[in-house]
Amino acid sequence: MYRETTYDYGDDVLFEENQDLLNMFEKFRQYRTKEEQINSMELAEHANNVMNTLDEGIKGLDDLDNFFEYIHQVGASHRRIPGFKVEYFWKIETPFLAAVESTLGDRYTPNVENIYKITIKFILQTLVEGYEKAGKSNANTT
Repeated sequence: MYRETTYDYGDDVLFEENQDLLNMFEKFRQYRTKEEQINSMELAEHANNVMNTLDEGIKGLDDLDNFFEYIHQVGASHRRIPGFKVEYFWKIETPFLAAVESTLGDRYTPNVENIYKITIKFILQTLVEGYEKAGKSNANTT
């Protein structure tokens, strides 16, 4: 059974290691150092949104129709971000797993790690599908 967890967010790691992502967000561009990123309320809010999306995705796995609709919609919404590339979705995998490991501590066993790896890959692939479907439907309407 899934239980709600508060994660130790990984956006500071995500953006520190992927400066190109940070530059996509006008309100984050000024945060160059890890300390500035950690202390940024805007980045904390973004991290919260990302983790809430993943959390909702995990919770929604018991109703796959709603899961696919929700995650495809989130993927499609990234079409509105100038310069966003579909491969950027995959950059959240490592920080997400690090956040889960940090949050779970000793409970992060190899079996739990494997479950989360499979789950995050499934969610990210579904985001990619939503992003790509939105691109195809936009191409068909123009």
